[in-house]
Amino acid sequence: MCKSARSGTVVRVAHESAGLQARPARRQEPSSRAETIALAVGMTLFIVGVIALVAIFVIHALGGGPITALYVVSLLCPLGLTVAVFTTIANGSRRRRR
Repeated sequence: MCKSARSGTVVRVAHESAGLQARPARRQEPSSRAETIALAVGMTLFIVGVIALVAIFVIHALGGGPITALYVVSLLCPLGLTVAVFTTIANGSRRRRR
């Protein structure tokens, strides 16, 4: 039940009359700049690694031999995935502690 600020009368809220209890809304905290940058870096590394992997398969399909640099750049794929996942996990556990 809530009291009206003007008239002092009692006003019933719809969910209270239905027997439901009000609970506070969960507010999503804004992520810090470092977390946002780390997630963007992880996603970028992953995408660059996937592009290198696709390039390796395309070059093989065309009958050529990919250069060693493509193999090295393709290692960015799991590195980027790891950075993005750990950033997300760390961000979630930090929010849960608060």
